Amino acid sequence: MRLAQRHVYFNEYNLRMGRMCYLPIVAGMLRAYAETSDRVRASYRFMPFIYHLDSLPNILAQYVEPPDVAAFSISMWNEQLNLRVAEEVKRRWPECLIVVGGPQVPHDPSEYFARHPFLDVAVRAEGEEPFRAVLERRLSGEDFAGLPNVAWRDPATGETRFNGGEWPFKKGLDDYPSPYLAGLYDELMATQDENLEFQAIIETNRGCPFPCTFCYWGRGGLTRRYRFHDQDRVFAEIEWAGRNGIRYLFNADSNFGMHERDSEIAEFIVRTKQKFGYPEKFRTCYGKNTDEKIFRIGSLFHRHGLEKGITLARQSNDPQVLKNIRRQNIRMETYRNLQMRFNDEEIPIYTELILGLPGETVETWTAGLDELLMAGLKNQLFVYNCQIYPNTELNDPEYRRRFGIDTRHIELAEIHGSVRDAAWVTEFEEMIVGTDSMPHDDWRRMAVFSWLTMVFHSMKIGYFVLIQLLDRYGIRPSELLLHLADERFPADRGAMLRGELAEFRRMLDRMVLEGKGRGTEMPEYGDIYWDVEEASFLRIAEDLDRFYDELQHVVADFLTASGVDFDECELREVVRYQRARIPSCDPPAATTHVFAWNLPEYFESRFTSHPVELRESPRRMISRPVEYAGDRERFARETILWGRKSGTMLVPVEWSAVDSLMDHCLLPHR
Repeated sequence: MRLAQRHVYFNEYNLRMGRMCYLPIVAGMLRAYAETSDRVRASYRFMPFIYHLDSLPNILAQYVEPPDVAAFSISMWNEQLNLRVAEEVKRRWPECLIVVGGPQVPHDPSEYFARHPFLDVAVRAEGEEPFRAVLERRLSGEDFAGLPNVAWRDPATGETRFNGGEWPFKKGLDDYPSPYLAGLYDELMATQDENLEFQAIIETNRGCPFPCTFCYWGRGGLTRRYRFHDQDRVFAEIEWAGRNGIRYLFNADSNFGMHERDSEIAEFIVRTKQKFGYPEKFRTCYGKNTDEKIFRIGSLFHRHGLEKGITLARQSNDPQVLKNIRRQNIRMETYRNLQMRFNDEEIPIYTELILGLPGETVETWTAGLDELLMAGLKNQLFVYNCQIYPNTELNDPEYRRRFGIDTRHIELAEIHGSVRDAAWVTEFEEMIVGTDSMPHDDWRRMAVFSWLTMVFHSMKIGYFVLIQLLDRYGIRPSELLLHLADERFPADRGAMLRGELAEFRRMLDRMVLEGKGRGTEMPEYGDIYWDVEEASFLRIAEDLDRFYDELQHVVADFLTASGVDFDECELREVVRYQRARIPSCDPPAATTHVFAWNLPEYFESRFTSHPVELRESPRRMISRPVEYAGDRERFARETILWGRKSGTMLVPVEWSAVDSLMDHCLLPHR
């Protein structure tokens, strides 16, 4: 007589992003490899994946059969929910084995097990081999002694036991079957909720050679040596995504573009889109030391509308900070040259900095931002608050003491994730708010300065003004931005900007003093969290004429106070051009603007290898804004969600030369 199968439940609660949700890739990989064991396949029944954030009752309702094993993939965005579900599963079914893994589980889980007595087994790093072995040991009634990278609670004593050692290194990854090709998502795809649309994750390799102290990749659970999936398997997964209409494909490689074969993979992605129309977009983490291969890949993706922006990541520009975090950047001259080449091809690029890294000071931070912006960064600068993750060197107690790291735990409000339902379990992140080199008051001032930099540069609200001040008067971006951040301008000037500054400072107070999250809710623009600079953009875009009238006076006051002899007519035209390039929810139809200076081609060419000088030479410009007819959700989605990294935030324009103008300083905006 055949014995009843034991039930295994996989819990991988991925973010909801409006209608979007990722397929449960971790659970799929664990199940696919576990089923290569005849004993496991014969003895266990794998229940449907539980795969997205939800309320505790809704998740527990999916446990329709008594579980023998419940596995949980724990990340920052789902840790507390995982623990609540695991605790309740253990209470209802005390004999169920609770297995946890993922980046949020400490590699030495002794204290974690002490705080959470319902946990039975913790897996360090990659999970396929140990999870299959745990299932097999469970069938035999054996304990888990000797299984590398497995910690377990001794059922007799309650003590935590940790097994050292490593699973044998395999350069090839194809012992691990693909959950896509094994059909593990076929039922999900066929029966998916009409309110959800799936996104997918693939990996072509594992490993990262860079030991950055803030990152889990190189030092944490993954080897620094690369391991590869066979290229045919990668191609087959990409084709699966195309055939199944996956709009957004994310690649989990640490450094895509570093390997010769990555160009062939990129070409196959293009052919797949040409064949099926999908994926529409491909997102990846590009190699840290960007080179010719990545330029070719970025160019290819751009031509076919696949890229979501190319990363030229920095994290910091200061040599001592880079040494502190065990990171090397490409030389700034190489960075400038690459950036220029991308700009010439009109390929959107973005760079990232992390505020609060050990050794960063007010001086190094402002100098680093200036250096990046003055080097010709045309599209996006992202400034992230430094977070601390388990199993990273940044989290090591001695490392924290060495650099005087001060942190706060704040509620997690995932940017562009769905606004958390009141019934959902609250999650948290740990964020640096000060160090020995950047005490809290300095950190707060730099947080305001960094936010304002992103509003003006990344959200493009003052992008062209910053360029003109630098070119004409040698004024570094930080000079104006620190002036504004410190509100060193007359009390009757810049009411809208003052309001945004006050709102950002209130957000900082809520984070640091009350532990609130940084995401901003704006229901009229959609049921997701917006980053603070994005929220400022959306509010400013409600009344652009007023904002730019105020900005004209604020900048003029700044120049006067700085002793700069400036041309007021030229400044007025630059601000008028700036206003014409910013989209709004209710724009006019195609509009003609006449300028006394050659502003359109000057700004367009400024960061290319063939810049045009700014001169008095009349131009007629036609702006052709997208018409949103008051649809705020669509406006925010297309302008920010789709446009920010893709370099399409600005209103498209075309221009031509005109005859000389009379009294051009007083020309109206038509």
